[in-house]
Amino acid sequence: MRKPIPFSRTRKQKDELLKQLINNTYESVQVVGRGTINIDPKEVRNSENFKQALSLAKSIVGA
Repeated sequence: MRKPIPFSRTRKQKDELLKQLINNTYESVQVVGRGTINIDPKEVRNSENFKQALSLAKSIVGA
């Protein structure tokens, strides 16, 4: 079970934090519904974070 955040935030603060996270990620992020976003898979595959995660996964699996 997840532990609750040790400090409380108002709904408005949570919404602002979420907007900042979305705006500071991929260029192709589109909010299309409640809790649903679309991101261009090519952009994700070309990101440095994805390449690092892929390299780590390959080293764990031994591929």
